[in-house]
Amino acid sequence: MKWSKEISDKLEESKVGIICLTRENLNAPWILFEAGAISKSSDSYVCTFLTDISSPSEITGPLSSFQHTKFSKEELLKLCKTINNRIKENKGGKSLNEKSLEEVFDIFFPKLETKINEILSLNESEVDTLPHLRTDRDLLEELVENQRLLKEKLNDVWTNKEVNEIITQYVNKFVESKNVSDSYIVDEPYITEFCEKLSNNPLVRKLFAKREDLIKFLEDKYGLPF
Repeated sequence: MKWSKEISDKLEESKVGIICLTRENLNAPWILFEAGAISKSSDSYVCTFLTDISSPSEITGPLSSFQHTKFSKEELLKLCKTINNRIKENKGGKSLNEKSLEEVFDIFFPKLETKINEILSLNESEVDTLPHLRTDRDLLEELVENQRLLKEKLNDVWTNKEVNEIITQYVNKFVESKNVSDSYIVDEPYITEFCEKLSNNPLVRKLFAKREDLIKFLEDKYGLPF
């Protein structure tokens, strides 16, 4: 289309491009198109201006290779100085000396800051509904946490198996030692003594911190009248 070619031509003629990024437009095709078109020229300069994106580490893909500018006075002044230097390098460009640039910047930055904050506040409710970008660190931390939970789960499965075997052995030995012919008929003194012996085992203590939990387990597994 004609308008598409015109935009592309204008972008390629640009010497400096500031790509304003939000969480909403970060992966938009037109953002990549504009950034790519400007950066085609070897003497062009492309940077990103991060509005509601807190860290450059959140930028991935082709855009990650550009210089990122956060929304702060210091960062924006640095960007203005870079653009001013580009103008100075360009033949016929009228740049400012550094002192004049800083004076002009100090005058206009409060207005710019107010305006940008107003724009951001208009979309605040909408932006809050968008998912936060996940950094490599976020993904790594989640992976480590998942591995920890998986390990704990596997350990619990193995521990449960071991405890079942241990408790079964305890039951058999206890019934034998007390000459109890029917393991389903046990009175309170036997129960107390039996639970105390079991609680001496560290694996049993790990799974059954309370005596009531241990009794409930024994009742469900062996049918003891606890």
